[in-house]
Amino acid sequence: MIFIFFQPLKLKEQSFGDVPQLELEQFTMYEFTPYGLKTLMFGESGTKYDERFIVKKMDYTDKSQDYIANMKADDGLYKNELVTLSGHVMYSRSNGFVFNTEKLTYNKKTSEAISNVGYTAYMGDNIVRGSYIRYNNALNKVYSKQIDATYQLQESK
Repeated sequence: MIFIFFQPLKLKEQSFGDVPQLELEQFTMYEFTPYGLKTLMFGESGTKYDERFIVKKMDYTDKSQDYIANMKADDGLYKNELVTLSGHVMYSRSNGFVFNTEKLTYNKKTSEAISNVGYTAYMGDNIVRGSYIRYNNALNKVYSKQIDATYQLQESK
């Protein structure tokens, strides 16, 4: 009888699917293995979700192999074994190989950096421009398409 005069309060259920777990400002992230430092990442701001980490002004260093590879970009997405960078991306390696692009995907498992939006690479005075680059860090090999290269020959003695 009470329900005739009083209606129970109806609550609307809401579902929040993608809620950040953590937000950081001016941060440094270290990833260690039993053998030492594997990954170092700096960021102006970062948002950690369940399965990904979104970073503004990302500075990412991979030291998991015998080389050191550094990547900087305006925006970064760190998800599983992939690091996706966009906006003024600069990739540099400890052997002096550097390239710039607007988008780059780095696979930590395969040690490959791939960009299909065009790039400019530098090694000393040598310059290479192309529409696609796949750089294998472990093998130190570059695969590219539609290249235009300026190669400085050394004088023989």
